[in-house]
Amino acid sequence: MVSIKRELFVLVRVLLSFITAVLLIFFFSSLSGEDLIKNNDSVLKLKGLLKEINAELNGGIDQRIMQLGEVPERNPYRKFYSVELAKEIHQISQLTEKQRIMFDTYNVRNFEQQLKRMMRFTEAGEVNNLMDELEVVKRELKNSANLVDKRKTRLLRQRTAYIVFFFVLWIALYLYYSRGIIFRKSEALDAH
Repeated sequence: MVSIKRELFVLVRVLLSFITAVLLIFFFSSLSGEDLIKNNDSVLKLKGLLKEINAELNGGIDQRIMQLGEVPERNPYRKFYSVELAKEIHQISQLTEKQRIMFDTYNVRNFEQQLKRMMRFTEAGEVNNLMDELEVVKRELKNSANLVDKRKTRLLRQRTAYIVFFFVLWIALYLYYSRGIIFRKSEALDAH
């Protein structure tokens, strides 16, 4: 009976120290202005966005251009080609815009100017200028990938620090809660 009672007290101390450590971690994180649940969701979103960007950079863009075929020389077909090329460029640049929206750096005017420029090139059938625009979008994608990777790394490092802090806090709280039992055992051993 004494053994069951002792095991029950150990279990209660473990659960109580765990719950207290969880509450203290959320308290400390909120004091520092961090939302741990939101940060975890952000890490998942950043991983997904980085995967999409890397897929485009590692052959996705080239595949899109190859699917369009050769650039026609005649004007009506050249315009159709440039419309399809502009559509592909626009879809690729939306990944950069997703990154800017996530980082709160989205600028409608820059996006609007890029769209107007592409429309002007499309109407004139200027495929070379659209290809130059594609190179700009590729550079922006590489920049976006670097920014997303840096933020993801920072959030992962922060999450790891909170996890380590949680376990340290949990052990310290367990030792604190079980302090009375440890002293009683040592006093009982000294008495014998």
